[in-house]
Amino acid sequence: MKKKKINKKMRKKIILIIFLILAILIVKQIISMIFGNSEPNEITLLLNNNLIQTKDEIIKEDDVIYLSKEDVGALLDTNMYYNEAEKELITTYNKHIALLKVDEDFMVINDSNAELTSPMIKRNDKIYLPFSEMGIVYDLEFEYSENNKRLIGEDLSKEKKKAITLKNFKLKNKPSLFSMETQKVLQGEYITIIEDASKKYFKIRTSDGNVGYVKKKRVSNPEVVREHWENEKIDVAVIKEASDVSKDYSKAILNKEKQNTVIPTFFFLDKEGEILDKTASTTDEYKSYINWTKENNIEIWATLENNIDVSNVLLNYTDRNKVINDLYKKLVDYQFTGININFNKIDDVNSFNRFVIELTPRLKELGIKVAITNNKMVDKDKLSKVVDMIIE
Repeated sequence: MKKKKINKKMRKKIILIIFLILAILIVKQIISMIFGNSEPNEITLLLNNNLIQTKDEIIKEDDVIYLSKEDVGALLDTNMYYNEAEKELITTYNKHIALLKVDEDFMVINDSNAELTSPMIKRNDKIYLPFSEMGIVYDLEFEYSENNKRLIGEDLSKEKKKAITLKNFKLKNKPSLFSMETQKVLQGEYITIIEDASKKYFKIRTSDGNVGYVKKKRVSNPEVVREHWENEKIDVAVIKEASDVSKDYSKAILNKEKQNTVIPTFFFLDKEGEILDKTASTTDEYKSYINWTKENNIEIWATLENNIDVSNVLLNYTDRNKVINDLYKKLVDYQFTGININFNKIDDVNSFNRFVIELTPRLKELGIKVAITNNKMVDKDKLSKVVDMIIE
């Protein structure tokens, strides 16, 4: 009798354990269906393997993905500028400056036209950029998953590794055996390796733009398909006492640990928007100075000055671009490695800021450094994030 009671209790325990296992499996499957296999209703953005919560709706029209001006600005360009009167938008990023106009099927990148499949548009009183077509501006590589309704963007400066799945598996949300499983991944699919998460697991991204973990033995050895690169940073020493061509610079004390640089005033911006050449390049004095800088491996960051109100020639994009192109040409002709903006008078801070913001990517494209000389009129907090150096 006692033995029967024990067997009955054991049966109850076994049944309870089986019931709990089944319940866990059912709940797990339901969660997987909700989060891993459900059909998405809205378009989402995965940028550098991070799912982005945009403020405004993401729009898809004619296979082009649109983001609002506010969302693109928050993500990539806090200095974005929109001129309501002209219905034109100016955006800068790294080595690129782009001008777009509402309903025009092209954009201007670094002063060259580039066609757009679809233009910048206005919807519900908001400006929307054809984001999926602007990879060339923001140094991004885009893919779109129709199945997952997800735009996937990757920074072209970051290393990229790919692998092939060796068998079917389900993506895990954590690098552990008992973590929740989400998307089913089929054998032979190309995946992106995000990181070496642990001894046994890779963190990966599927072709649908889902991010999770998989055991290393289930994928092939990762192959690097894009190398990491970044702009070289140099430590600069400005030799101010050697920045006047007419004075004795031969005894200037040079810094052995840094890149020595001089900032002679070679250019002047006048009230007509013309850049006057003050190099006196045909004189023996100038030629001797250039030879001295070359012999001592000293870089020349030519200074652009003014001493009058010039906001009238920097008020709009067209006028600023004229000045920028003129300066661009002079720097290339003289083969100077940098420019220093030293305005003795700034009557309109916003125009000056826009000039520096729009000038910098054009010169970065050539590897030319940009500095500004600080004074009480300079918006140091804003421009320190744009230029290579602020000279005190």
